Amino acid sequence: MIAIVGATGYIGRYLCPYLLKKSCDILALGRSKNAQKFFEEHKVPFLYFDLNDKKCLDDLEKYPITAMVDLSACLAEHETSVEDFFRVNTIGVYKLLDYCVKHGIKRFVMTSSHKLYNDVNDRAVISEEAPVSFKGDHSPYIISKIAAENFVTYYHKDFGISGIVLRLTGVHGYGEILGFLEKDGTYKKSTFELFFEKALQGEPIEVWGDQSVKRDHVYVKDVLTAIECAVNAPESVSGVYNVASGRAYSQMEEAQILAEVLATEKGVSKVTNLPEKPGLTRGYLYSIEKAKKELGWKPSYADMKTMYEDYKKEWLSKEYHNYHYIKPGQEPKSL
Repeated sequence: MIAIVGATGYIGRYLCPYLLKKSCDILALGRSKNAQKFFEEHKVPFLYFDLNDKKCLDDLEKYPITAMVDLSACLAEHETSVEDFFRVNTIGVYKLLDYCVKHGIKRFVMTSSHKLYNDVNDRAVISEEAPVSFKGDHSPYIISKIAAENFVTYYHKDFGISGIVLRLTGVHGYGEILGFLEKDGTYKKSTFELFFEKALQGEPIEVWGDQSVKRDHVYVKDVLTAIECAVNAPESVSGVYNVASGRAYSQMEEAQILAEVLATEKGVSKVTNLPEKPGLTRGYLYSIEKAKKELGWKPSYADMKTMYEDYKKEWLSKEYHNYHYIKPGQEPKSL
């Protein structure tokens, strides 16, 4: 049985039905009662689970768990205290690893973040060999994830846990929050969400800044197959792996593709670049060769148009909708 911690989050809501369709024996664990109905509708075995409640860990003992996937995280994009970053992102991983040792669970898969490379600017393609680093407002989040990754390494070296860390680049897909969400529901939309809304209306889209700056994103459905490969990897496989598309696009290219894919009878948005206005200052492209070689994984949606065509289908169906509270009138149309 595969236990999926943090299953009520964005990736978890995609992952659980996906694994179930693959005839995997799974147990979804999460603390969002709002999202619990989703698992009931998809006939996914679900158990309320709070990492800070010892009773929840004790309740797992009745299940024949052979692998654990940890998706739980306090995100930098949400208003979060430093204490919460470490209580969930770091101490939570420690508790799960300790549980695995005590109950003979050898496979542990944790999702981490490409933000650990936040201050890497000295190479064209970033591999797992690049030093972890941090800079800027997201540093408390990044430091909490660095510590969590170190716990995985520690439990592999000292206790033989086959720990796999998947460093995800920006994950795109329907149901994802890309802007900044405050605790009271106030929401600041991301550039992508603004592009999305303009494209739906056929309105002109302005792209600011230097378009030689490009970024590598990954589609949520490629993340699912990466996790599947990690769970099924030989016990001898462990370590850190980049999960990205291996291709980078500028915001100009992204806006043009969105304009085409989301066009309605209102017309296709005209996209123009205003290089004199402030735009992205840092791009990134990730090597995924290690994941291809050792996990047997490769993305199916590396082409951005292919990705957004599927994104549109999921957006129209609304099956994997978001459960966060956003103040009425501030919700992005991409949700």
